[in-house]
Amino acid sequence: MSFGSAVNSAVDRVFAMATAVESTSLDGLVAAVARERGRPLRVIEDPAMPAGVFGQWVHYRDRDEVSFASWVQTRDRTVAHELGHILLGHQGRPVVELAQDALPAGMHDMAALMLRRECGNAVGVEEESAAEQFASLLLNRLQSIGGKQPRLRSRWGEALG
Repeated sequence: MSFGSAVNSAVDRVFAMATAVESTSLDGLVAAVARERGRPLRVIEDPAMPAGVFGQWVHYRDRDEVSFASWVQTRDRTVAHELGHILLGHQGRPVVELAQDALPAGMHDMAALMLRRECGNAVGVEEESAAEQFASLLLNRLQSIGGKQPRLRSRWGEALG
């Protein structure tokens, strides 16, 4: 499956799993994804997010959290982007970055040494591009639904379970 078709398929899956009401808002789609995956998915505003970081997805053992910076002007775009990472099966931030965010600057080199692993930049760039494409397609579809009745496919999905 090509990069573009995987993204299109993921967007289609989101709307197929959503009820008619859920398919009219991003928060509704987030609820549908949580239900379908069988694990809580919380969206949280984070006033302490570092400068330059719009949002992030953290996968915990028992739940997922998508955080967005308080200052971000495009909350829905940021949340949709992180939702794309989840639905496209991405692995999230490298453990070294997470550790360095939590540790004092003087311990960053030690954390990098202890947690060294192969993380090719090409994979990260490809994942970011796919998540951006997902966010664009998802939000465009939501906007096209607007105040209209949700697509027939959502209603069929609801009727057929």
